Amino acid sequence: MLNLKFTSVTTPLRIILLFLLLITTFVNIKAQSNVSKQLSDDAIISVLTCAPGEELYSVFGHTAIRVSDPDNDIDLVFNYGTFDFNTPFFYLKFGHGNLDYLLSVSPFKRFMREYFITNRSVWEQELALTQSQKKSLFRALIVNAQPENRAYQYDFFYDNCATRVADIVLQQYDTDQVEFSTEDLPASLTFREAIHPYLDKQPWTKFGIDLILGAPADAQTDSASIMFLPDYLMAQFSGIRINSTESMVVTTNILLDLSNYSDFKTADWWSPLTTLWVLLILIALWSFADGEGKSKLKVFDFFLFSTVSLLGLVIFYLSWISNHQVTSPNWNLLWANPFWILLVTNVKSKFRKLFCYAQGVALVIFFIVMTMGIQYFPFESLPVILLLIIRGLFSCRKQIN
Repeated sequence: MLNLKFTSVTTPLRIILLFLLLITTFVNIKAQSNVSKQLSDDAIISVLTCAPGEELYSVFGHTAIRVSDPDNDIDLVFNYGTFDFNTPFFYLKFGHGNLDYLLSVSPFKRFMREYFITNRSVWEQELALTQSQKKSLFRALIVNAQPENRAYQYDFFYDNCATRVADIVLQQYDTDQVEFSTEDLPASLTFREAIHPYLDKQPWTKFGIDLILGAPADAQTDSASIMFLPDYLMAQFSGIRINSTESMVVTTNILLDLSNYSDFKTADWWSPLTTLWVLLILIALWSFADGEGKSKLKVFDFFLFSTVSLLGLVIFYLSWISNHQVTSPNWNLLWANPFWILLVTNVKSKFRKLFCYAQGVALVIFFIVMTMGIQYFPFESLPVILLLIIRGLFSCRKQIN
């Protein structure tokens, strides 16, 4: 919803703002009126694939559907990846897994302008649809775009802008007509492995995501489920055959080639792997040189145990309270749990002693689970675990003795 305040704006600027508002309103009304038209025989429906962006919400790319029909003055993009930052409790809903994403309809030129500004390439795949299939798909998109239907609960792996596009397009064919090609699909690719390349230049973000994703993220993908990523959807659509003969994609063109400008920031030299191993070595040497580590490392202990406790709260919330499907079970809770804070608080000694024994057992179970390959564990977490063991031993020895 647009909320404009002109209180302290000069008259000329106010006129300009009102003019822009009227133009925007006119374009939206025109777009809405166009969707009620029937498609001509020359109409084209295509899938747009957009290159990854720099922000986290755009780092995996984007997918949308374009409906172009010059005879009826239609050139619209149906975009399932829209969300409203003004949604009440936006971040809370996003964390809980019940944030609504929206299907928006916008003019093609406006859609392309956004990707030109953000230096992101755009590819277009024209779909081989019969006239009846085009009309059916267009009607389905119109129904989806109605206010009462346009919202859906977003799920990164199973229900996002790419999966919505894949589903509504493939619904235009009989199931037995569609034949996937697996030539370009990597063998034994998990959901987690599929997203890793997109996060290589954001190692801290990659580390954090690996920690909060649970064992379900290590499930194997297949020809259909891998299309949760726009790049793979484009590749899969290119390989699909209809009735084993006809390609589902007529042509693939690059509408906006900004590959020379799409090399975003390089990976930080202070990656979590380097930083945490250096920290482990320094603290380990300091701990054993200090013997009991009486007071010199108290500040570090408070930082370490409170930070890991906070991480444990986040993992616990995402695993057992939120609606996310791929965060539970998460075996990282065996080492990253909220109870580490007991070692730096004034709770009764018997509770701290009980935690020391319980955490020792939990760490043994964790290393067993890790060797069994039940869940992927980032190597960056190992120095943190060793830090917890070293500093935990010093703290627990005081409690037990």
